[in-house]
Amino acid sequence: MSLLDVANEDLEVSFSNTSGPGDLAGGADQTLSTEMTAGTSTKCKAVGVNICTGTIDAVWTAVSGCPWTSATHTFIAGIGQITATATKVKAQNVLVLRKTDAGVCAGSWLQIADGVTVVACTCDMEIADAGQTKVKAQ
Repeated sequence: MSLLDVANEDLEVSFSNTSGPGDLAGGADQTLSTEMTAGTSTKCKAVGVNICTGTIDAVWTAVSGCPWTSATHTFIAGIGQITATATKVKAQNVLVLRKTDAGVCAGSWLQIADGVTVVACTCDMEIADAGQTKVKAQ
């Protein structure tokens, strides 16, 4: 296993749509927020910022929105998770998250035209930018 950048709270997660309404657009990278949170170590830092550990958990609602947009559907809700794949390095007894750690997200959209049809969506999510490049882990 190679050494990869350890993720800190400045990380960015990228999204790749795998299914859903045909006109989904966007999927812009997101940073940690009230919708997307990570376990963190307050005692271990990478370039002065808390290291992320364990999992990144995402919960999007109709109010908070989603990384994707659609002209024909209204977003209802979605969830996603990325789990640490490090095998040797821990911060405060929890495996660290690293660049390229990945997971999936799933959600649902309501068709605007009929207001009844619900369409499921799925996407892949990955830590695209660890927030720093100086601290690495296996």
